[in-house]
Amino acid sequence: MRIHIVRHGQTSWNAIRRIQGQLESELDDIGRQQATERGEDFKDMALSAVYSSSSVRTRQTTALILGERQDEVVFRDDLREVRLGVWEGHMWADIEKAHPEMVELHRIASPHFNVEGAETSQVVQKRGVAAIESIIKEHNALPEEANLLIVSHGAIMKTILAHYADVSLDILHELPTLSNCSHCIIQVAGDTRRVEQIESTPFDQTAWASADQLLPGTATGQVPTV
Repeated sequence: MRIHIVRHGQTSWNAIRRIQGQLESELDDIGRQQATERGEDFKDMALSAVYSSSSVRTRQTTALILGERQDEVVFRDDLREVRLGVWEGHMWADIEKAHPEMVELHRIASPHFNVEGAETSQVVQKRGVAAIESIIKEHNALPEEANLLIVSHGAIMKTILAHYADVSLDILHELPTLSNCSHCIIQVAGDTRRVEQIESTPFDQTAWASADQLLPGTATGQVPTV
């Protein structure tokens, strides 16, 4: 079974670096075009299930990816973006100026990151992986050629991929940000999960596969289930 995870398209908040977190924002013209173009990846692909974060921007992206298709979509709160509490709605430039030390703790995924109402990277990773595993469990009887589509958000996706590629959260900031509408794939075979593709590129051709601090045995982005 292949799990296709796609980030939402660009929003006006992305474009001006306003912190979204779990606040609502809508796709801009570029984001709508990105989502429509990403739909080409799935045009001729049978999807056994479609899941989306319950956020407006992911709902819009999912609808544009599916286009004329009639696939049923399940919306899940646990696929929403990392919660950034009182920072949400502010400009990143203002937060970086006012709270540089806390911004750095967030950037390096420190468990000491502490902002009112916000999640640490550890917490959001646990939430995201639990969501993926529950979806896998729901569809564990599907044949190996089955495909699932999940539309989510950049930060939570990056922590999910880090888990399955066995990349430590404390070096995650060294890897590229997932671009809007990026398409990643996790292959599931029994108790094994393997990151097959990041940003439409085979895993072993990405920076993820060659990060100096990857744990032993992760050159293929493969780990057993937890």
